[in-house]
Amino acid sequence: MTAPAAKTAAHGRPILEIRNVTKDFGGVRATDDLSLAIAPGELHCMIGPNGAGKSTFFKLLMGTIRPTKGEILFNGEDITRLPPHQRARRGLGIKFQNMQVYSELTVFQNFFIPLRRNHKPSAMPGLVADILDRIHLSGLEDELVRNLSHGQQQWLSIGMSIALEPKVLLLDEPAAGMGRDETQSTAEIIKSLNAEGMTIIVIEHDMEFIRNLSSRTSVLHLGALFAQGSYEEIETDDDVRKIYLGKV
Repeated sequence: MTAPAAKTAAHGRPILEIRNVTKDFGGVRATDDLSLAIAPGELHCMIGPNGAGKSTFFKLLMGTIRPTKGEILFNGEDITRLPPHQRARRGLGIKFQNMQVYSELTVFQNFFIPLRRNHKPSAMPGLVADILDRIHLSGLEDELVRNLSHGQQQWLSIGMSIALEPKVLLLDEPAAGMGRDETQSTAEIIKSLNAEGMTIIVIEHDMEFIRNLSSRTSVLHLGALFAQGSYEEIETDDDVRKIYLGKV
């Protein structure tokens, strides 16, 4: 399967567009002329083996590094040179692989900072209860975060990201370190949020987890867009299997 050029979103302008982005670190090219368009409301998975350029791609979207050349557009606006906090204000939400939670506080208290930007304290109990229902943590408002399982803490981190009401949610290996049941639940949470209309990009290397999401999938290899299609097309592609397994 040959990687296609960036596609225009099926319904109007892409909400996020990466145009011919290249990132060089000295003599090393981490991303190579990468182009990708994400439609509003899309669930899109970005996968690749170790060293494929996923971490660099994530940092380019975050704004912690800037491309050597190329552009990143968000809702039609060029955000290529904007710092992370300005991207967040425009609606780019990020959930890191390493959880951004406060383990010594309760679950409810963890939501105070992300919610206070847009909501009054009196509205927080209802808002938190709604979010916890969406991330499989109903009834745990008063639990100390340190007492939650690893998977539950990952879900809390996702919940804190969606509390900011992002237009696009970027998830970096959201099922890392989870067992099978928690991995399945994480996929259910992501699919449910997407069904609500949230645009979500998942960056992963675990093909089993991506199978659970069953979404449009792009494959990175050596910093370039190697292949793109449905999960079923990606899974059965001999060239993709070669870069993951070293053989067919």
